[in-house]
Amino acid sequence: MNVRRRPSPRTRRGTSLVEALVAMAVMALGMLAVVGIQSTLRLNADVAKQRSEAVRIAQEAMESARGFSAIEAPGQGQTAYDAVVSSQAQAVEGYTTNTTYTVTRSVVTDTNAPRKEIRIRVQWEDRSGQVQAVELSSIVGANDPRLALLMGARPNGIPVRQPLGRHEGIPPSAKALPQGISVFKPPAPGGQVVWVFDNSTGVITSVCSGVLTEQSALTEDDLANCSTDVHALLLAGFIRFATGTQQPTAADAENPAGQALNLELNLTLSSTGHPYPYRQCFAAAPVSQSLASLFTDVPYFCIVYVNEAGQWSGRSTVVPLAFLESPEAPWLIAENAADASVDRYRVCRYTPASSDSVKVPNRDHPRNYIGVNTPLWNQNFLVIRAGDGTQAFTCPVDSPINPAAGDLVNSNTLVHQPDPN
Repeated sequence: MNVRRRPSPRTRRGTSLVEALVAMAVMALGMLAVVGIQSTLRLNADVAKQRSEAVRIAQEAMESARGFSAIEAPGQGQTAYDAVVSSQAQAVEGYTTNTTYTVTRSVVTDTNAPRKEIRIRVQWEDRSGQVQAVELSSIVGANDPRLALLMGARPNGIPVRQPLGRHEGIPPSAKALPQGISVFKPPAPGGQVVWVFDNSTGVITSVCSGVLTEQSALTEDDLANCSTDVHALLLAGFIRFATGTQQPTAADAENPAGQALNLELNLTLSSTGHPYPYRQCFAAAPVSQSLASLFTDVPYFCIVYVNEAGQWSGRSTVVPLAFLESPEAPWLIAENAADASVDRYRVCRYTPASSDSVKVPNRDHPRNYIGVNTPLWNQNFLVIRAGDGTQAFTCPVDSPINPAAGDLVNSNTLVHQPDPN
């Protein structure tokens, strides 16, 4: 006879209340750890973002300190080395993070070197209330920024080459291609014109039209349909503006900060035998009053097709144009030397010549070019007001450079328009 045993109480037992509570406690501790990790990760990410912005603020402050344009007594729109001094903590605005940055600049001047040790400290509070900070330090020498202009000086008998080994008459922004050529897109309407330069001579050997490719992406394949029977020279420079209501000085001519006007450049040739078209000029001028506030100078570029003698002669002039807001009201050039109208202007040309009777080479920007057979650049102009309504203004005059006296720039100008003769 088989007898079935009843299960013992131990084998029938389920989960006790204590065991369930222990399990819930373990899970709760795990969840708390996960929440803590998330909170820490969020805080660290926030601090990392704030630190990145603080470094950028410190870099901007350091570059601002290093970006002086004069040693002392700066002119209008300039900053001076002597003005780089310590400053108290100042709040920085314009950043969208959930904190406030303060910038402190500490400057120690070493008169023996001479130099300045600059330390920039950017401080803020993170979301937990802890103070965070970054610091940048640098040494700035008392080097006159105008010394950089001496690097453009031509040593006697030594040809000047740009870093890419090209002729100095090729625009620096031109893209170098194989086969010893460079391509440049002048500021032509539509942006479809390309000039091809010979790197060794600076001569324009080809002209292309209808090229839609951006200059930075140009290749030799884009030049397949260019005119190759070209022998032309570049004429280029800048038109700057010192249009204040007071007689401009040599310092104003050295670093003008006036607002640009709409214009174009015209070149009239006095030589003959040039192929058609004998010249073409483009100027990157603002076409509207709203754009003019973004311009302090207007670069221009002219291509001049030389005659059989391989040269050209003539004169360049600035042509006033109206803004789009008032198409029938272009700005006006003074009628004569005595015109003191405050709403008229004079065009001065930068040149080392003391008067028009002094003959200078073509590269020194004479009133009339004669027998030009090389590219010309830095043929610059300065636009000033005709006068203040009672007194006629004259083009700023400067003396030759004198490095021993600290004068490293000759910003002399002569009146170009209206014709003084």
